[in-house]
Amino acid sequence: MRKTIIFILSCILLGLINLSCDNSQSMQEYIREEKKSIERYILSQKIDVLDEYPKDSIFKENQYYKTSDGLYMHVVDRGNPDRRVKAYDEVLVRFEYFYYVKSYVSGSTDSIVLSYFYLPIAFKYGITGSYYNDPAGLACNGFAIPLSYIGEGGVVDLIIPSELGNATDNSSFAPVFYKNLKYTKFR
Repeated sequence: MRKTIIFILSCILLGLINLSCDNSQSMQEYIREEKKSIERYILSQKIDVLDEYPKDSIFKENQYYKTSDGLYMHVVDRGNPDRRVKAYDEVLVRFEYFYYVKSYVSGSTDSIVLSYFYLPIAFKYGITGSYYNDPAGLACNGFAIPLSYIGEGGVVDLIIPSELGNATDNSSFAPVFYKNLKYTKFR
């Protein structure tokens, strides 16, 4: 009788443990949810995703190039082609605003952050550890990727998936849209 009661209680306890585990999302589910939110955003904005970078580097309105890293980039201004970034150059960037793609596609506009709250963001090109020195915490791999396509003064709109984003965006699987991200100085 005693063994039967212990067995029944053990089964109930295991069932409760399984129920609590079923409520959390797996990493694959977060990644799938992030990809779906980016796809919904692209559809809602009528974005034309290019598989190849335009040979003349000129983008039509709403054309975005998807890099092999998964970054979506629309070049607004190519900048100075004679002033290209070199390894270990300090890069300064500013942007008009950013928002979280998941929030945007769900209808929330609370997530729009205007750039006038921030000083220029600085990072060293080619040194990913320098991104963590940014006081605003926004510098990321997604900022560095366009530099192989544009020069100083270049301006891009970006959709940065979380894996290319800053530490906070990466850990929360939050893709981010940046409007008019301008590379203001290389030194």
